[in-house]
Amino acid sequence: MSKLSFKLFCIEKYADRAGIPSNEVFRLFAENGILQMLDEDYDLLHGHGFEYIAGDIDRILERRALRGKELGLMPHGTIRAATLKTIVPMIMAWENCDENEAMKRFYESHIGACYADDTTGLYGQSALHVFSLYQVERTEAEGRVL
Repeated sequence: MSKLSFKLFCIEKYADRAGIPSNEVFRLFAENGILQMLDEDYDLLHGHGFEYIAGDIDRILERRALRGKELGLMPHGTIRAATLKTIVPMIMAWENCDENEAMKRFYESHIGACYADDTTGLYGQSALHVFSLYQVERTEAEGRVL
């Protein structure tokens, strides 16, 4: 598993576990150094089960309130993580940025918020479709031409 796949997997699975949108988890991870930890400790962490990793994240975040929150919907974090490992490199190439910046741009976008919300069903669309929606959003916001 690549570092990118690992980080996306952790974001999406933690979102499912916590019952909060993955764009909020990305922000939480970015603000609290979790993304940096996942990068730096990749060799150590990627072989462990997710519950072990989530326990470390819980301790870092000191967010015990997230534990045990019931989900109203079937979580789709694994599907989102699998699709995002295709979308993020597309953003990297199109926006000429590194993977952390591409993840940041996606998760902070309106499309990223919609993608993180299971009720929209966007998680079920192809990577190319989601990327094209992201391109349209960024293009319109910046006055660029596709």
